Amino acid sequence: MAFKKITNNKVVYHVSIFAFGIFLFGCNSAYAASLNLSPSSGNLTVGNILNVSILVDTDGTAINNADAVINFPTSLLEVISVSKSWSIFTLWVEEPAFSNSIGRITFNGGLPTPGFNGSAGRLVNIAFRVKAPGTASLFFSSASVRANDGLGTDVLSSMGNANYILTALPPAETPPLAPQAEAPVVSGNALGITSSTHSDQTKWYADNTPEFLWNLPSGALEVRTLIGKNPSGVPSVSYLPPINKKKIDELPDGTYYFALQVRTATRWSTVSRYRVNIDTTPPKPFSITFPHGNKGWEPQPVVFFNTTDNESGISHYEIKIGNDAKPVKIAPVAESNPYVLPPQVPGIYTLFVTAIDNAGNTRNNSTEFTIEGINVPVVTYYPETIESGDIVKIRGTTYPDSDINVYIREGDSLISEEYTRSNSLGDFTLVATKRLASGAYTFTARVTDGRGAKSNETAPLTISVQSKFISGLLGIVLKYLSAAILVVLTLGGIIGAGAYVWYRSLGIIRRLRRESREAEKVLGKSFAILRKDIAAHVARLKSVKRKLTAEEIDFLEQFEEELGEAEEAITKEIQDISHS
Repeated sequence: MAFKKITNNKVVYHVSIFAFGIFLFGCNSAYAASLNLSPSSGNLTVGNILNVSILVDTDGTAINNADAVINFPTSLLEVISVSKSWSIFTLWVEEPAFSNSIGRITFNGGLPTPGFNGSAGRLVNIAFRVKAPGTASLFFSSASVRANDGLGTDVLSSMGNANYILTALPPAETPPLAPQAEAPVVSGNALGITSSTHSDQTKWYADNTPEFLWNLPSGALEVRTLIGKNPSGVPSVSYLPPINKKKIDELPDGTYYFALQVRTATRWSTVSRYRVNIDTTPPKPFSITFPHGNKGWEPQPVVFFNTTDNESGISHYEIKIGNDAKPVKIAPVAESNPYVLPPQVPGIYTLFVTAIDNAGNTRNNSTEFTIEGINVPVVTYYPETIESGDIVKIRGTTYPDSDINVYIREGDSLISEEYTRSNSLGDFTLVATKRLASGAYTFTARVTDGRGAKSNETAPLTISVQSKFISGLLGIVLKYLSAAILVVLTLGGIIGAGAYVWYRSLGIIRRLRRESREAEKVLGKSFAILRKDIAAHVARLKSVKRKLTAEEIDFLEQFEEELGEAEEAITKEIQDISHS
């Protein structure tokens, strides 16, 4: 049993090693994509064009994206173009671009599911011009190839390089000068040929009717001329008597050589030659494209434009934004392609591009693009009124770590442009450096974030600045005016209270008078009744059989008299109250 157990353990061990080997093999095969340069070697001479393709071998794994940086020697090679024609990629995160100043080519492209699976997928094509003899090496300084697995797994395992032997042309095999190259002055001009229309033999001209002049030697009998593209052409058109100038009508585009011989009595002179370069055709039409779209937040959008010229070649491009802008001149092949426009504030712009060849012919194109503004700053505090000479302090919020510009205006005139910066929370405080004289001012604010993207200006806010004399005088006036107002209010209160008391008193008096008159009437009726009752009692007393005593008669007389006096006194008091 022990032997059997050991045997089983060995089996398990060998199976584990085999499985681990399969795992390693499987992992290596899963990450085996490669990038290559084709051709990887070759022999070329100076002036030749070297075409190189970047190929991907996925080794059985479907991919949907790749990016790379390829370096090349700028002293030996220069890029003419980087093309995505025939590329397997249909989507571009970063358009193919190059820089002849630092010797670098970049791209980042992809395609949708199911991606690409193959051994020679072409990504981009590069056209180089050989500049000088030497050994030129191309290599990937960085690259990635991502699987179509939904995770973006980098499956790149190897990157190839390329080496090219570059040699100079043998002197005997030197071809005719290329149209775009600067040609040397043609030698052998003993007769002193000049041109008033094409004065420089190395330059290109849009004038196709050159005129030539020369000096006739003493004793000249005959002149022979020839105009043609052969730099070794022999003059064959004879002029008797000899002439000393000739104008050629409407030459087609190209490089021409005017040949001249003069015969004297003894011999024909050696042939003198004069070169003219003619280009009347504008550069080819071209398009202007924005690889990241012609509308966005980026203040310095990237733009592509490129064209060619069959004869003289492109001298330069002139770029301007808007009709009134001053054109900016850039090289025919920009040091960094694509071209990055200067920073722009938010708005809609028209980009004008003019291609100018070496003869001065032009080709124009234009297109619109839009810079969208980020959110404007929010002003949370500002003084609506200050005294002249006081500082202006403004607070607000915006994007963190951003630049804020504040524009102070008086009417339509810009008085001051102030600057501050927001903190990491987006808060900012601006203390204006400009002290403002008395008057009415408005201010607006604009923010620029870390990318350089700008906002529009905020709506204008108004600040009133008063002079200290006027504000002091106004303070004094307000001080005394407030005291006067207080006195007026006090007097008004007293008068109002008196009027109220007087009005209430009149009401009371009227009521007392009315009640006194009523009391007078009631009293009169009461005393009349009382008198009647007393008179009735007196009459009954007098009618008795007994004779009244003297005391009783005195009492009745005195009572009647006192009653009359009381009635008169009470009536008088009531009348005094009602008439007071």
